Amino acid sequence: MTIISFFKRASQAFHGCSSYTKLLILFTTFSGGIVAYSESQSEINNTPPAEFNRNERKKKRVVVLGTGWAGISFLKNLDVSSYDVQVVSPRNYFAFTPLLPSVTCGTVEARSIAEPVRNIIKKRNGEIQFWEAECVKIDAENNKVFCKPNFGSSVVGTEDFSVEYDYLVIAVGAQVNTFNTPGVMENCHFLKDLEDAQKLRRSVIDCFEKAALPNLTEEERRINLHFVVVGGGPTGVEFAAELHDFLQEDLVNIYPMVKDLVKITVIQSGDHILNMFDERISSFAEQKFQRDGIEVKTGCRVLSVSDKEITMKVKSKGEVCSIPHGLVVWSTGVNTRPVVRDFIEQIGQANRRALATNEWLRVKGCENVYALGDCATIDQRKVMEDIGAIFKAADKDNSGTLTVQEFRDIIDDILIRYPQVGLYLRNKHLIDVADLLKDPEGNDRKEVDIEGLKQALSHVDSLTKSLPATAQVAAQQGTYLSRCFNRMEECKDNPEGPRRFRGSGRHHFRPFEYKHFGQFAPLGGEQAAAELPGDWVSMGHSTQWLWYSVYASANGDDIGEDIIRHDNESQMPNAKDDGIGQRVGNRSEGQANASNSKGASHTLSGGGLLAFSDNNQSQNLISDSAQGECKKKKVVVLGTGWAGTSFLKNLKSSSYDVHIVSPRNYFAFTPLLPNVTNGTVEARSIVEPIRNIVRKKNFKVEFKEAECYKIDPVKKKIHCQSRHAKNLGGNDEFTMDYDLLVVAMGACSNTFNTPGVLEYAYFLKEVEDAQKIRRFDARITEFATEKFCRDGIDVKTGSIVTKVSEKDISTKDRKTGQTGSVPYGMVLWSTGIATRPVIREFMKQIGQGNRRVLATDEWLRVEGCDDIYALGDCATIIQRSIMEDVVAIFSKADKNNTGVLDLQDFKEVVDHICERYPQVNIYLQKKKLKNFDDLLKGAQGNDKKKIDIEMFKQALSEVDSQMKNLPATAQVAAQQGAYLANCFNRMEQCEKRPEGPLRFRGAGRHRFHPFRYKHLGQFAPLGGEQAAAQLPGDWISIGHSTQWLWYSVYASKLVSWRTRILVISDWFRRFIFGRDSSKI
Repeated sequence: MTIISFFKRASQAFHGCSSYTKLLILFTTFSGGIVAYSESQSEINNTPPAEFNRNERKKKRVVVLGTGWAGISFLKNLDVSSYDVQVVSPRNYFAFTPLLPSVTCGTVEARSIAEPVRNIIKKRNGEIQFWEAECVKIDAENNKVFCKPNFGSSVVGTEDFSVEYDYLVIAVGAQVNTFNTPGVMENCHFLKDLEDAQKLRRSVIDCFEKAALPNLTEEERRINLHFVVVGGGPTGVEFAAELHDFLQEDLVNIYPMVKDLVKITVIQSGDHILNMFDERISSFAEQKFQRDGIEVKTGCRVLSVSDKEITMKVKSKGEVCSIPHGLVVWSTGVNTRPVVRDFIEQIGQANRRALATNEWLRVKGCENVYALGDCATIDQRKVMEDIGAIFKAADKDNSGTLTVQEFRDIIDDILIRYPQVGLYLRNKHLIDVADLLKDPEGNDRKEVDIEGLKQALSHVDSLTKSLPATAQVAAQQGTYLSRCFNRMEECKDNPEGPRRFRGSGRHHFRPFEYKHFGQFAPLGGEQAAAELPGDWVSMGHSTQWLWYSVYASANGDDIGEDIIRHDNESQMPNAKDDGIGQRVGNRSEGQANASNSKGASHTLSGGGLLAFSDNNQSQNLISDSAQGECKKKKVVVLGTGWAGTSFLKNLKSSSYDVHIVSPRNYFAFTPLLPNVTNGTVEARSIVEPIRNIVRKKNFKVEFKEAECYKIDPVKKKIHCQSRHAKNLGGNDEFTMDYDLLVVAMGACSNTFNTPGVLEYAYFLKEVEDAQKIRRFDARITEFATEKFCRDGIDVKTGSIVTKVSEKDISTKDRKTGQTGSVPYGMVLWSTGIATRPVIREFMKQIGQGNRRVLATDEWLRVEGCDDIYALGDCATIIQRSIMEDVVAIFSKADKNNTGVLDLQDFKEVVDHICERYPQVNIYLQKKKLKNFDDLLKGAQGNDKKKIDIEMFKQALSEVDSQMKNLPATAQVAAQQGAYLANCFNRMEQCEKRPEGPLRFRGAGRHRFHPFRYKHLGQFAPLGGEQAAAQLPGDWISIGHSTQWLWYSVYASKLVSWRTRILVISDWFRRFIFGRDSSKI
């Protein structure tokens, strides 16, 4: 049995294990990682099955709108074998929303709190249909809902559709309440959905990167780093606390230049923050925020929000004032969604803010429509409305009075039907219900009339309150309603609810009763406050650990529990990720401008293929004591891909003032981008923030998040522009001078000017590209083609794409010239690279306008610019032709100027020839010649006569045919970065003692050895746990074992231990739980 078949069988067996077995397996496998697993299916197992054959009748159709807390709780507990269940939601996942503030600061990853809806519904013992669409209208009269798909126009069949129902469950939640405050929708961030949290995460880093730019005043930096939270409820307070921890524990170490300028302000319209909690918690939170330097402005109402400032009114003074801001988070409650508002008007509830339901969650005025969660409110029946019916039902002998015993006979039904009665008894500390019937003086009465009963219950309805719009309420409502549906037929025959005081018989079910299990408020600094049942209040560090355990066990799915624990445990000092938070999410302008991110030292890649080497090339450092006395040269590095990051990691000399300019503040391990597209590896697992990399250096390195759009070699300046939000203060453009310039900007996707590619195709050059999607040996090509055919993947070779339209691709066969078209749902364009606009313009300036990329010499110096270096995909090395220097080489060897030489005369220059002209060694290998002497012997002939210049030319005439350009791969870029860093490290040493080959055209030696690329092989993962590898020495490896070699090589050579652990955990998670299909 092969290794892979063993793991496949193990995976299948794992899914069938009990929770305790899974716990043991996971704990053993992770070797030190703490993983907990919980199977919270007790409510499902305790639900009695229906006592009739459901197959004898047609199943009724239940349509569920929404996949939030209420909808998912309903689906997880519903016996779907009894119904035809169809789910409609604009999101194909469930999100554990209480942890959204943690997502904004990297404490927890977005995917860790999301579970695909299809993963949830496939666990049910019947079929549930799911449609990713948004309900735009409910037609209660015709039992229909009208839906609009959530896809772009390029997808075929995106027309609106309608769904009929027998029962409708509305669980669409609510939207943010802006109170119609001007400017809120345009200038504020929200924290209602996962998308909000991810956008907020990017914007926080944006503020810091903008504040780090060189052309801002201190006041502009201070404004950009002013974070304002509007709303002092649990969400706003928790975000402010998370943000403060993020700043103090992580960002101040990465952005030390701005740490004293950061400010957080919480604006609350009420007198206290957390005013729905116990006043002890509210006071504790305010005191802690004061100690942490978080400003709390209470009694302030926001009047408007612009892109620069917030205008508010101080209630106590009546004054109107404005405060500037860099980022505003609006968290002030919820409001009804448009589709619900429209439905409210249809059914005559126009004066309400949410759908009104009865105590059984049925919408008032609709017999077959139920509403739960934030979109609805329970209209609790008042006791005084039914007081006459209650009296009549209790007065069995029609005497006109009630005895204590008659009242006791119906009190249980009263307590169930009117829960406010129980609240009143507890509030008044009444032990016995008979105490309700006492006269005003507190004396016992044996019986009461109708007026006495009214007097006894007159204050009960004052305790009727609406339930809060929380996840706890929604989840309990979903579970309750599913239980009602599961027992619907049974309870028609055997009702279990309270007595019908207005009518005969009993209600089918007990009304919904909310059980409050307490609430938490994390306050930062590993401290939290909790309000628990029974008037218990807990505050401090121990409460934070209680918060961890409760939230982990209460998460919507077991998989999420494990991952959340992993995220929380991984938050060691400086562990919160601030890198990819910048740009992941928005489709960039012009997909072809996606940069070719590359960068870790001693790594290689070819089209997603990878191998590595750890050979450090002569990293001997010289003493820097003398260097500190002179002015440091300013080195500007453009780009943080493979070449740029490899250069930075290997640069060890402190004799330079290093500045980095890049539009992305992270390095991405691009060979794993295909794994990101299908959820095998998380995007954040393959990225490392640049500031994390450079702060490990023993000298200062400054980073500017901006894009270089022009290089001025005459004035030694670069012109840059930041891409941050326009509302952030300061000028977006700036210039930077340099002494030495390292151009490592990579390349963009090459569309070959094919019509429609930019508009309709996806690319795979960047992490953002991967998130929007979710050259080899002939033997490997043949194997890949055969495997793809077996897997049902259609491979069309020899076809040129001539056009990409919204619906199909036009192709042309290269041999026959026949044209055709292929319809598609999504197109991924991966056909090579092209030069970036800034590089093209720079090439024109220096006279290289006729080239496709920047031309450099063998030392990576741009031709025509002594102080500019270029490496990676944006450049190509122009190898010196040996025939150009053949006369100079001969003259160098002919010390006596005789005009003829023998083999002994060449010995002193042979090594220099082979080093200066690498094509010589390639030619020798191809011709199977042992050394350079064998090449010359062929020119001598059998008589072994001496060699003149013509014979020398003839011997070397075919050597230059072996000159080839290096491939645009991560392997080449990484080796170039490491090489150039080594040259910079040894610059002054080699000025005095050159170590390179002889200068055949001139005197002396070159300072450094020229760059030499060492090809270490390449991999091609082919799916099905199989891969192919082409290794040095013409070694070919294909199959399952090669896939495991691929795992080990990629894992060992990721840029940091952080990314290694994250990627390996992603692979492990995929192996155990499968790939994630949620659209995050």
